[in-house]
Amino acid sequence: MDNNNKNYKKIILSQAKDIAIKQGISKVNIRSVAKNSGIAIGTVYNYFPSKADLLVVIIEDFWKGAFSEIDWKDLEGNDFYQNLEQIYNILYSYLSKFKENWLEQLYLLKKDEKLLGKQRENKYFEKIYNIIIELMDMDNCIKEYQWSDIITKEKTAKFIFENMLIMLKSEEQDISFFIEILKIIFNQQ
Repeated sequence: MDNNNKNYKKIILSQAKDIAIKQGISKVNIRSVAKNSGIAIGTVYNYFPSKADLLVVIIEDFWKGAFSEIDWKDLEGNDFYQNLEQIYNILYSYLSKFKENWLEQLYLLKKDEKLLGKQRENKYFEKIYNIIIELMDMDNCIKEYQWSDIITKEKTAKFIFENMLIMLKSEEQDISFFIEILKIIFNQQ
């Protein structure tokens, strides 16, 4: 691939992300991206055969950006609950940069677009579940929690992050109630 082709792809992605940020992800389509980037529609299709393919790359970039805002080394000295709040606040702040709530908009996508996007999201979510497990292991009180076949670290990490996503989707700023529930679960009130 020559430099010109790399530049086309960068331009297309840049314009697609710009539309998604300023107008909402549901407004991204091949025609608008081609028009905004000054590139022929056929050329856009060469790089992204469908709108779903383009949206998947945008969604992937969204999650990369969201999690790149987190300085994981900063979390080492905190307890588990402080770390969750810090991660949540960073994600909340990142989401607030967009015109419309992306998490809400992802549910409005067509079935094939959702499916591809969900597959990419799940890769990121697996990483986050593992990070939450690491954070649990760093906290001595939680580390000593008696895990069972039903309540595993993996299921708990998934439960925690999925609830954080629900709160982010509903634009909840304060997660102190959720933190208190987690403390009850871990018997640390």
